[in-house]
Amino acid sequence: MEKYGKAFASLAGAVLVALYAALGGDNHVDPEEWVQIGIAAATAAGVYLVPIAPQYRWGKTAVAVILAVLQALATTVLGGLDSGEWIVLVLAGLTAAGVAFAPAVSDNGIASRTPVTAD
Repeated sequence: MEKYGKAFASLAGAVLVALYAALGGDNHVDPEEWVQIGIAAATAAGVYLVPIAPQYRWGKTAVAVILAVLQALATTVLGGLDSGEWIVLVLAGLTAAGVAFAPAVSDNGIASRTPVTAD
């Protein structure tokens, strides 16, 4: 969990969005929900693929936040906000927060919580 915490947090968010889209409401995944699932999957993939660089330890969090904002925009623009849409927005926000607070270590040995030292 120490190495892949951010990836697991983003994957959990994607799974929850997909489950909500499939099982919530009418038990049918409509085009707007496919867009929501796609953005959640892109969040999980992006957070996993972005390495932690010493000068950009916030890179994985930035990916999650940018895609959470995109999720909010897509949800409100494509279908407007109803009571069910708020759940997707909450899940997107929780995913970004989970990525921000979860630990991670990239293959280059840089950890998200290790302080930067001046050489």
